[in-house]
Amino acid sequence: MSEKSKGAQLAEDLGDYVNNYGRDEKDFIEGFMRQHRTLQQSSFRVIMKLVEAIASEDYQFDGRNEATHELAKKLKKGFLHQNFLEEKAKGYDDEQAKKYGEMFSLDAFLPNV
Repeated sequence: MSEKSKGAQLAEDLGDYVNNYGRDEKDFIEGFMRQHRTLQQSSFRVIMKLVEAIASEDYQFDGRNEATHELAKKLKKGFLHQNFLEEKAKGYDDEQAKKYGEMFSLDAFLPNV
């Protein structure tokens, strides 16, 4: 099975999981947190890429998922603002801090371990 088909199958499985109102989210979260630490980081990198894709102006949404798009945009904006503040604290002026803070995607701040 190719990586693309594995990813597509995982997305479908997740969709099936969340389509059940009786799901046990606590069990899912605890299972995720028991994963190897490196796998947690790699998984979170994929989640951050998903947040960035959903925040994109290219993301297609309607009334059913508009709140998801808006929240993703706020998360990205908040992240970029926090990064801007951290760069300012390092002594960069506003222009440099903004430029540096926006040059990376959200997942780029998670190192490969």
